[in-house]
Amino acid sequence: MALRSGWATIIAVTVAGLLLGAGGGSVRDLGMERLQRLGVALRAKPVWQAKFEQEFIPVGMTVGETAAGRVWLAWPDRALFHTGSPPFRLMGLEGRVARLVDLEAETCDEHRLSDREWERVPLAAVLDPGTAVEHFTVVEHGARGFDLTPREAGGIDRVEVVLGDGDLPAEVVVVDPQGAVNRLRFTGWRASPPPPDGRWLPPAPDTVECVSDLGTLD
Repeated sequence: MALRSGWATIIAVTVAGLLLGAGGGSVRDLGMERLQRLGVALRAKPVWQAKFEQEFIPVGMTVGETAAGRVWLAWPDRALFHTGSPPFRLMGLEGRVARLVDLEAETCDEHRLSDREWERVPLAAVLDPGTAVEHFTVVEHGARGFDLTPREAGGIDRVEVVLGDGDLPAEVVVVDPQGAVNRLRFTGWRASPPPPDGRWLPPAPDTVECVSDLGTLD
């Protein structure tokens, strides 16, 4: 179960984890309020940790491949996903560098986001919610969530976020322009030490060379 997708979805899923109303206000106002509440919650602790379940549903399908694991998040720009037990896929973000290590396939791929890419991934909306509307349409989603829709066509169609206890993400759904869906559900958020080895970008095995992808997400 590789749950493979392009860099756009890989990075969107990683940083969506970092994105991560009553009465009055418009739909947009409620969406922005929830986005801001998520940003405040993530800044409350140096590092967060949770369990996650992921489902990737290809275009035209109603069910897809599933996987589960653990995630560490540190506002504003660090995340690490360990998929499997023991982990067989490691996906990390530090600053503007994202790295995916697949221990089963013995591969390591790395991507450095350009300025334009950085502005268009969901994390940028959390770093500066006040200017999020320059790059995303932000609207409420259900009773506890919000949607981010890029104003320019690109690697993702939209991101749906549902907030759980403490305004931390309970579910993040990333939909790509073709209609494929990457759904992540989170449980058990708690304050945490940094990742076990202190690295946010997972190291490649000694026998594997990490390949840098200098392309764009467009």
